[in-house]
Amino acid sequence: MLNIVVCDVDNKFLDTLEEKIKDYLSRNPNLKFQTLRFLNAESLLEKDISDIDIIFMGVQLQTMTGIDAATILRQKSEHFILIFVSNFIEYAPLGYQVNASRYIIKDQLEQFFAEAMTTALSELELHSNKINLKFVGYAEKEISIDEIIYMESNLHKVHFKLTNSDRSLYLYGTLNGMQNKLAQDHFVRIHQSYLVNLKHLINAKNYKATLTQGIELPISQNLFSKVKQRLLTYKTSI
Repeated sequence: MLNIVVCDVDNKFLDTLEEKIKDYLSRNPNLKFQTLRFLNAESLLEKDISDIDIIFMGVQLQTMTGIDAATILRQKSEHFILIFVSNFIEYAPLGYQVNASRYIIKDQLEQFFAEAMTTALSELELHSNKINLKFVGYAEKEISIDEIIYMESNLHKVHFKLTNSDRSLYLYGTLNGMQNKLAQDHFVRIHQSYLVNLKHLINAKNYKATLTQGIELPISQNLFSKVKQRLLTYKTSI
């Protein structure tokens, strides 16, 4: 799921921007996305942005500038792609100080929007093997998807078993939520309580999953055939 924020004081401009996003992403019907709309910076700053991928930000935002808002957002996360949209070219140099990918003048949106989106999606693809998660005890932590062996759900918590850590990392959430956040072609649900990284799944036999590091986990009877098929498909694709 691609999560995109649009933030500006001009409602009509946000209509235009959201329509352009929809039209552009309709070229890839397999890419799921949603846009979140904000008319002021304060509302955006109150939001958990750990799952936000792209932010389109205006510059004049009532009580503060988009530059100031972006400075605060960057303290929360470096993950998102930032694109400024403004009537004021003089703010452009400041935009790049907060690691903006693009600075587009509003009346040139038609000319530069597609290129900005293409670049943003390309950058996200480059970082697609990394994910930022808010584990309990961490404001935000970046981990590689490849280092996740499996996730276990227990009492509204998702525990992570990682290749390079004996420490128990967990966050509040559900396995369904994690499946939506992660690349689903890399993970398979083997049980109501377990979501396994196919990279670390060695074998599925006798309703048991054998994983790297000698780990064994149960496979639900109703999921066993699907797990075996997913494992076979994954192995033939690498």
